[in-house]
Amino acid sequence: MNICFFLPSSPKGGFNPKLGGGSELALYYLTTQLAKMGVEVHVVIDGEEKSVQTLEGVNVHTQPIPNNPLGAYTSAKSALSSVCTDTGVDVLVGFELSVEWAKATVADALISVAHSGGLKLVYYVGNHYPWLIPKSESNPWLLWRSLKRVVRSAHTLLAASSIMGRAVAREAGVDPARVGIVPFGVPLEEYAPDAHDQRSQRSGVLFVGRIIPHKGLRELVEAARIIGGRGHSLHYTAVGPRGDLWEDYPGSHYRELSGLVELYHLGESFKFTGSLPREEVVRLMRTSRVFAFPSHAEGFGVALIQAMAAGAVPVVYEIEPLTEIVGEAGVYAKLGDPESLAEAIIRAYDDHTLPILVRQRIQNYSIERVAAQFMKAVEAPEERATPPAGT
Repeated sequence: MNICFFLPSSPKGGFNPKLGGGSELALYYLTTQLAKMGVEVHVVIDGEEKSVQTLEGVNVHTQPIPNNPLGAYTSAKSALSSVCTDTGVDVLVGFELSVEWAKATVADALISVAHSGGLKLVYYVGNHYPWLIPKSESNPWLLWRSLKRVVRSAHTLLAASSIMGRAVAREAGVDPARVGIVPFGVPLEEYAPDAHDQRSQRSGVLFVGRIIPHKGLRELVEAARIIGGRGHSLHYTAVGPRGDLWEDYPGSHYRELSGLVELYHLGESFKFTGSLPREEVVRLMRTSRVFAFPSHAEGFGVALIQAMAAGAVPVVYEIEPLTEIVGEAGVYAKLGDPESLAEAIIRAYDDHTLPILVRQRIQNYSIERVAAQFMKAVEAPEERATPPAGT
């Protein structure tokens, strides 16, 4: 089988993202594993210059995609048509497609290439934007139009979590039974702690993600104050871009959090590192005892399974999809409640049975298992809905 994935964004560091993670890292892990399984894999991504190279068995095609509707459609269609025609692609996968509204038309290009070439069209999504965002906060009508058309046109629909599957079905008006659940995965051997990384040597609480309001970092700072007030001396490290978007500069929310850290005299124990190379993030995950991920909204949570693979005990709010990922292998807190979050962190820090459950639970997210699930879903009989109208 010959599969082409289309991700219309530009991963930091290229196809193998050295900074950041999320969906881009999930795509890297999935496609390289499929290549190891003997599948011919092509990936088309946005980039500054047009290029083609083979990386870890995957054929990576970089194509500049302009930030305007007409240019985005034309560029994406040209790149996808060329790759699919020249290499004999069987399956075309729209991966995420949740881009800036000005590039929303790349989804229309995807549909056009799949239909004209008689290709099996797959839509695979794990990013909560815009599917789980209240329309009062964000309602990019052009992006909604294009995404709904892809969902209604696709032969196979896949979501990384149950809540994402329900949201896609609800918003696009398709039968929820049509959406298969295939979680994202990671290569467990890349994250497995070394022999000397025993729990007794682990210390501290780690967060990895963007420093933005819905990630719950204000509650984490409040929880650190509460924990310190109860006589516990813990260290906290927050890794991730500090800008209001993806840039690593002091954004408004970061400045607010820094003010709280100073107000609560936590400067020696609560550190923001900014973005770090993936190797350094993995090292921190291997040496931290607790991974606090108090996010209010996620489509999946790649950082969560990375940390679990490294042996850290997760603390999350009791919301989907975090409960679906963690199961019994972590500690839950009440959404938005710093007191509850503090209690959960203390329990996770002290409970010596949880690391065993974490090691068992993370097997569900090994990239080998996930890739096999993906191929089973893609090879299943087609169940495409009626082709959509204009919206």
